[in-house]
This record gives sequence, structure tokens and C-alpha cells, in this order.
Amino acid sequence: MGYKLLSVNSNPKIDKSNKVSEKYWSCIMHLRPISTKICPYQDIAKCKDACLNTAGLGGVYPSIQKARQKKTDLFLNDRDEFMQQLVKDINTFIRACQRKDKRPAIRLNGTSDIQWEYIEIDGYENIFAMFPEVQFYDYTKIPTRKIDHIPNYHLTWSYSEANDKYAKMFDKVPNNKAVVFKNKVLPSMFKGLKVIDGDTHDMRFLDEPNSVVGLKAKGKARQDTSGFVINVIQLA
Repeated sequence: MGYKLLSVNSNPKIDKSNKVSEKYWSCIMHLRPISTKICPYQDIAKCKDACLNTAGLGGVYPSIQKARQKKTDLFLNDRDEFMQQLVKDINTFIRACQRKDKRPAIRLNGTSDIQWEYIEIDGYENIFAMFPEVQFYDYTKIPTRKIDHIPNYHLTWSYSEANDKYAKMFDKVPNNKAVVFKNKVLPSMFKGLKVIDGDTHDMRFLDEPNSVVGLKAKGKARQDTSGFVINVIQLA
């Protein structure tokens, strides 16, 4: 069984999710966040240098970056072909989930922040409308995304204090907030909201509402000083 765009059983956190969930089976897609066309807020939120694109095996093997670049080039240069391949991969994954008696959960923006809700496909408003049986989910840096009308798409907003105007959106964005913390011990509360451990699994659509998803800094994020990664000591 081959996938050209989706990654199945190759991401440690996704694998962790699949081990703890009895209901869902998940997969992810990794592109290379080379420009604002892939991640529009990477300069505003200052997450470019600390991006998870450099974490794990993605920061070790050049072949992984080459594969992500190839997929990214296809998305940018031949959108129709990219979307048709994505449909093929999703159908393949759905069949695999059916054999496992699990519901498919797909994260399209593993290392990107594309607004899939605006990309039409084969007469459908978006990929979510085409596959209503699939639970889609993502993190996003874009505070203005409106997806309440899409029942099978869940977004978690990724917080940053690298930009004052961006940081002030904390109380305005209705989504759960993901916060990357520098220290090993997560705080119990952040800005009045309960912090849950986001590293135990990746299925963010299962999180309780009005929560902060605490994530420990990984890869180059451990050295970040831009304000994207929050130092727990400063919260006292």
C-alpha cells in the first residue's frame, strides 16, 4: 500500500495517538514550510526557525526534506495534480481504516498552514465536504480562520508572544490554544486556562474546550528566544 502525500506509521506522535485511541486511526501530511505561501504567519509569529520541520527525523535525514520539498513543489506548481493525488491517498487510508474498524483522522498541515477550506476539489467546496466521514484536524497560526461551518474539521490556534498584536489575540480566538513551553515541566494554568499535556497524543479534536495545549519545545525550538517558545519561569 503506497502513499505519495500522506505519511502513515512514520511520525512518532501520530503513532502514539494510534496506540492510545480505540476509535480513530490517524495519519499526517508534511510539506516544507519554505515561504508564506505555505505558512502565511511564519514571520509574524516568529516560528520559522523553531518550526517542527526540523524536529525528529526531519532534522536528521536530508532525504526527508527532499521528499517534503517535492510535495511542496507539486502543491505550488500543479495544484490540480496535487489534489487528485491527495484524494487517492485519502481513499487508500479510508480503506485501511475500515480493515482496522477505526474512523480515519487526518492532519493535512503537519508542517504547513494551508487554508484547505478555500480549495475546491471536483465540484466540492473543499476536501472536508468531499470526505464527510473523515475527521480532519490541524494546528494553525492564522487567528482569523473561520471553520465553524465545517463539522469534520478541528483547529487549534498556535500561540506566540513574538508579536504584541498577535499575542493580544489570545482572548479573541475561540479555538483551544497550543503553547510551546521551553521548560520540561508544563504549568498547570496559562492566562487563566487549564493546561493539558499535548504531547500525550496528537488528536487535538478530542481535547476539552477552553484549554491550553501545552507542548514541550523540540528540535531548534529549544534554543528559541523570539517569543514563540514560552519560558515557564517567566509565568510565576
